[in-house]
Amino acid sequence: MRVFVFNEVMKMRRQIMLELAKNYEKGTLDQVIDKLPKEIMNDLQFTTSNSIYQEKEIIKQRIKIYLGMDYDITRDYELYELKDKLDDILSAKSELCATDKFVQTIKEGCDSCPSGRYYVTDLCRNCVAHSCQNVCPKKAITIENSRAKINPDLCVGCGMCAQACSYFSIVKLERPCERACYVNAIGKDEKKAAQIDYEKCVSCGACFVSCPFGAMETPSHLLRVMYGIKKGEKIVAIFAPAIVSQFGPKVSIGQIKQALKKIGFHDSVEVAVGADMVAHEEAEFLKNACDTVTTSCCPAFVEYIKKNQKDFVPKISPAPSPMTALSQKLKSENDDIKVLFIGPCIAKKMEAFLNKKIDYVMTFEELGTLFVAKGIEPSSMENEDIQGSESGWGFAVSGGVTNAVKLRLEKELKTLKMDGLVQAKETFNLAKKEKYDLIEGMACEGGCIAGPGVIVNPKVSSSNVKKIANIK
Repeated sequence: MRVFVFNEVMKMRRQIMLELAKNYEKGTLDQVIDKLPKEIMNDLQFTTSNSIYQEKEIIKQRIKIYLGMDYDITRDYELYELKDKLDDILSAKSELCATDKFVQTIKEGCDSCPSGRYYVTDLCRNCVAHSCQNVCPKKAITIENSRAKINPDLCVGCGMCAQACSYFSIVKLERPCERACYVNAIGKDEKKAAQIDYEKCVSCGACFVSCPFGAMETPSHLLRVMYGIKKGEKIVAIFAPAIVSQFGPKVSIGQIKQALKKIGFHDSVEVAVGADMVAHEEAEFLKNACDTVTTSCCPAFVEYIKKNQKDFVPKISPAPSPMTALSQKLKSENDDIKVLFIGPCIAKKMEAFLNKKIDYVMTFEELGTLFVAKGIEPSSMENEDIQGSESGWGFAVSGGVTNAVKLRLEKELKTLKMDGLVQAKETFNLAKKEKYDLIEGMACEGGCIAGPGVIVNPKVSSSNVKKIANIK
């Protein structure tokens, strides 16, 4: 499970989003949008570059992405040019809006980190053995000033020197985003800035979490949702089970339901209800299934199978995800509504785009911004009754889907769990060697509670989800 640190990138993201949301709420966004980069930069206690001009440019690009725009299309647009286009942008009618790129690289913010090169650190002791030098097949290592030195022009990156060093003083430097991407979707452009290969990308958001410069961003639906509320749309907010503990240990799920209605949503419903529907459907399907079935709840896992394990595509569960199942149910009961999914996931934006069953997707981080912009404190709300079974709420953690299906099935299942994309190759290698009835896959290690859009330590929320779901 990833180490969660509330850092300056998160603070910057929230501050920019909050300024956009507050100004939209006041009706002043079109008047101040071109002035926001300077004002925000003055408020920030840190910078991500050595140039104030570059810093303004980075903030400008972030503003456009947070408005839901496509970076590649709008990179050269100035903010003042958007003033008369805001209605079309926020109603998603503009050709400037992002559609099928759910994680994008802000090239101005990318540090063009060197990648794939080996370096000798200060830990080098200039030992007598000089094993690193002797093992190098290209004679790329010399001893200078009492320490080893690697000639990058001769080095072929084989790593034999690092393996041979007894002091572990030789390290391979990798881009954080590249190292975090287990589907090898991160490359570099002609200027060595990070570049996403969308043919490989599964929209898991690992690069979004790992980039220390905040250069990886996801187009937001926050302002679109606010626009919809102002225009009188009947938006039903449905929220993922991973919302447990996201807004503090003293804020109950019932209070969050009430707070969502206070924002202006037509209604608020727990996705745990949809999880119960999916668990029942998968259990019924598995009663007579002769072949392996893989779960369909995590869109990044499903996309991974489609792009990397094509033999398993026919084995993907026919059941929709809990988000989609609940949205279909709600819309069948009232065709006059729109549905907003609130969760920890970027890949849900991809799922919503592909299946057209969800109108908006927001992360918990964006919901927190909306609460602040609207002046709503969830802890002061009245408590509402909660729907969904214990096992439905357990979908938020790795193993929860399997647990829910087993509870509904009077049949022994041979199961396999992929806990994060880091285990993907190993999991499917096992699945090719022996037959499993059910393979549960989560792109994020630990499950949804460790998704890219969470706002609390996954270890804390995991513990609290397991208490609600009665998982030991």
